[in-house]
Amino acid sequence: MTTRVLLSIVLGLALVLGCGGEHRAARDTYNRGVAALANGELEDAEKLLLEARSQAGLDPTLRFHAAYDLGVAYAAHADKVKAGAEPDLAQALALAQQALSWFNDAARLRKDDASTQANLAVMRARVQAISDELRAGEGKLEARLDQLITDERDVLDEARAAWAQIQASGGTDPLAQQGPLTRLADRERGIVAEAGVVADLAADEIDAIGKKPEDQRTDEEKVRVVVLKNVDLYLLEARTRIAEARHKLQELAAEDGVGRAEAALVALKRAREQLLDPVTVLRGVAQEQVALAQETAYTGAATGAVKLDLAGPAPTPEQLPAWLAAPQIAARQGTLRDRLLEVQARMQAGVEAGAAPVSPAPPGAPAPAGAPAPDPAQAKLLARVRAALPAVGEASAAMERARAALAEPRLAVAALEERAALEALARAIEQFADLKQTIELAYADQKQLVSLLAPEAETQLPADKRATETRDALARNLARMPRLKELIADEVTALEAKAESSGAAAQPAQPAQPAQMPGAGSGSAGAPDPAQQAAEQLAQNKQRLTRAEELRGQAQAALDQLGTALARGPDPRVPAADGEAKLAELRRLFFSVIEHLQQLIRDQGETRDQTTTVDGMDPFGREAKLPGVIGRQTGHGEMATAITDALAAQADAAAQQKGPPPQGAPDPKALSAAAAEVRLAQGEMSDADRVLARARDATTTSERLVPATESQARAIEHLEAALRLLQPPPKQDPKPQDQKQQDPKQPGEQDKDKKQEPQPAGGASQRAKDMDASRQKERRQREQAADPVEQDW
Repeated sequence: MTTRVLLSIVLGLALVLGCGGEHRAARDTYNRGVAALANGELEDAEKLLLEARSQAGLDPTLRFHAAYDLGVAYAAHADKVKAGAEPDLAQALALAQQALSWFNDAARLRKDDASTQANLAVMRARVQAISDELRAGEGKLEARLDQLITDERDVLDEARAAWAQIQASGGTDPLAQQGPLTRLADRERGIVAEAGVVADLAADEIDAIGKKPEDQRTDEEKVRVVVLKNVDLYLLEARTRIAEARHKLQELAAEDGVGRAEAALVALKRAREQLLDPVTVLRGVAQEQVALAQETAYTGAATGAVKLDLAGPAPTPEQLPAWLAAPQIAARQGTLRDRLLEVQARMQAGVEAGAAPVSPAPPGAPAPAGAPAPDPAQAKLLARVRAALPAVGEASAAMERARAALAEPRLAVAALEERAALEALARAIEQFADLKQTIELAYADQKQLVSLLAPEAETQLPADKRATETRDALARNLARMPRLKELIADEVTALEAKAESSGAAAQPAQPAQPAQMPGAGSGSAGAPDPAQQAAEQLAQNKQRLTRAEELRGQAQAALDQLGTALARGPDPRVPAADGEAKLAELRRLFFSVIEHLQQLIRDQGETRDQTTTVDGMDPFGREAKLPGVIGRQTGHGEMATAITDALAAQADAAAQQKGPPPQGAPDPKALSAAAAEVRLAQGEMSDADRVLARARDATTTSERLVPATESQARAIEHLEAALRLLQPPPKQDPKPQDQKQQDPKQPGEQDKDKKQEPQPAGGASQRAKDMDASRQKERRQREQAADPVEQDW
């Protein structure tokens, strides 16, 4: 269906909605949105239609048509971005996914609407096509496997929701979920076909390598063949389970269908993991173990076995979704452990292959002729793997104990074992952390340690638990100090090697020439010398690393004093605070506010995508997903607060300095404005947090999450604006000489005529607070002016 045909249908619907039924402001807003859509004003149309959808209240007709037309608007917007002079495939994909989400919303409201179902199929194909185009250079096999996992996960979530509905009704009407289960079976047919295509791609690559003579294959190709054969085995398993799930769903056997779909998803993940390095797989297993521990805690709270601090009342066993029963969690814990065991086997094999037996030579003896020189980087990596293997083994054993406890069920014991597994996984993963990550971990633990020693902690935690957590945090940071020393030394070595290679490469490139006076030759007078700039940069980096080692040593001394104070010494809060200050200064050497801001933009975008996904679920699917989304959103707000404070402090410090700021550094005005933008983003994040919490705590209605996604989008806009202020675009090349002569003033002369604007008094912190207060006042005025709208979601 073309965009023109869609728009004509939308205009017809606008007339129907405008003429019939109760006259409401929301319908007027809807009609204005349709008019904007017809005129090609897509952003205005999206804004108005979103407003109409949010205010639709108990008007089911308006709710459906607004959702449907939002799908049309976002689809047209995606086409426009993709077909522009400078196509932005990432933005086009995000818009297409939004369109797909709104068509899903419309389909949920009118399940049998033919146009909606047709557009759903079209948008799924478009999203897949844009994804393939966007990832064209990333490996077709890997990208299609990722999409298969996403599709199967969606089927699993919807099948669980249908199973929960059947369970809630007590099975009195076995045909109640016939429509959803049949549609899921149809989707499984498409997924199993796509899995066959992916298997063919793997087989084609195996054949292409197999056609080469054995002696002409590289080591990478030989390893790739083994990996692809493992991928093929797991894909075969996945296809079998998907086919079984499809048959069970067709037979309306929801519980069996969920079990087969979950097994298929595990097989697809294991196929994808064959193409990833073991450390990446280890991180993925840890993330899923976190989610599983949350499920165990939630189920334990429902049965009274685990104490959990919930915002609302704990669920009853009857309210638990079927897939959160202890036996189901035990099965997932078992498959997760199997994946960890496979990672452990790969790591052990790598260590054994890298530590092949070699005839020992006496100390100081020369290496045998023809023996390859040992690779220091490879040796360090093998040492990290060896150090991580015991923790991986501990995690595997804890997972098995947790599985056994869940099977009995003993949920309190299972929760403790799952925590032990997570702690062991964290220790294993930390072995592969780089310098920045290790500093960040040490700083986070030190902050926790200081808070545990604060007087307020005495009323929040029992004395024994507080003492245990304090000792554990101190032990972790003491263990990190030698690791930080090694990482800093590695940075110094890499810096010196880079300097030597750069100098060696520059020597033969400069033939002997007569000495020249400064400014002589073809170069322009006063032009920067690249070699001098490189030398200055090298000196700065060396100075930074020297200071980093000094701070690390001071932090270790403070931690040693803290250990003594905890045992039998004076107030431990003094060395704990000193250690935190040294680690904070060490952190500032390597972390810039811009890096944190960039990461926050990425994280908030991912959370917004998750919120959109959760918004499309029914209440049973939402229940397990919302706590994780809320936790992420709260963390973003805390990070935004920290960035705001840092920018405000930098702005105040820069305003007190005399003279212009260093070259390339933002001026006080830019820092102050960036702090204000991040503070505005922080306010939007708080709004999103409130909407998400309200949806979590709703008992009689299902809250829509569109206002939360809108607040998240506005937060991203403010964060991006702050980043632009801190990273202004590079200056354009100066104009040619003939153009300069035509200008009435040379660059810079106009600036002399302008008076510098005075900096408002009070500092950036006060200005940011004033702006935040003004924004809160405007928001309250908007809320008071808005008409109350009934909501049934």
